[in-house]
Amino acid sequence: MSGWYGRVRAILREANAVTTRNDLDLIAAGVAFYGLFSIFPALAATIAILGLISDPVVVEAQLDLMRDVIPADVYAIFDDQIARLLSAGGGTLGWTTVVSVLVALWSARAGVGALMRGVNAIFGNPPRGGLRHLFAALVMTVSLIAVALVALAAVVGAPIAIALLPENAPTARMLEGVRWIVALGVLLAALAILYRYGPNSRGARGGWLTPGAIIALVLWFGASWAFSEYLSNFGRYNEVYGSLGAVIALLMWFYISAYLILLGAVFDVSLATRPADPTTSD
Repeated sequence: MSGWYGRVRAILREANAVTTRNDLDLIAAGVAFYGLFSIFPALAATIAILGLISDPVVVEAQLDLMRDVIPADVYAIFDDQIARLLSAGGGTLGWTTVVSVLVALWSARAGVGALMRGVNAIFGNPPRGGLRHLFAALVMTVSLIAVALVALAAVVGAPIAIALLPENAPTARMLEGVRWIVALGVLLAALAILYRYGPNSRGARGGWLTPGAIIALVLWFGASWAFSEYLSNFGRYNEVYGSLGAVIALLMWFYISAYLILLGAVFDVSLATRPADPTTSD
């Protein structure tokens, strides 16, 4: 018992040291700022690319899966923006959007680049050069959007596969389970890509599924639910900020999300650098 206690205490002590040394709250604030300007170009790029190969309305339908996870004010902003993008018509969602997609990707990479800088600082690696950082952030952005597109394709294919099952099978329950599994898989895949390729550490990359990614995912779900409950019962952003209330709520949610994503990287560093035998400190 004391052995586990000593190990956990050593990990938490190291995590606190890494968090303090890197000013994690300031990094998360910067990531949230860039994320606010990047999320909508990323949505535009995702919908435009999906419009070339499938029905982009799928994005709006599957966003409903996150209704119970993310705060209602944040969900309303996403839902409204996606509806605007979908109402733009075929001219915006066809092959003629290649240039628009590239511009959207370039704009979206700012938020991803900020996350990469934060993760790189936590791992204690030297920063990438200007062009290398821009290229790496752009590749990371494309990779994360590709993961989202694959997930959407899986969700679209799930009803088709379930339709082939016997009629007495619990199809609705199975479909809901598949959607949640896909959602969790997407978030884990995104964290795995960020933690593996975000740090500037060629030749010394970590594994794909790390404890930090799992910790960040669990904490993010819990924090998103708690923030949603707070906004529903106690938060009065509209009374304080007026028409900017929903935007402030979105920015705050981005800050919480960025902090927890970076905290996952902190735990990976702490687990990698913890003393070999922490129980000796007891």
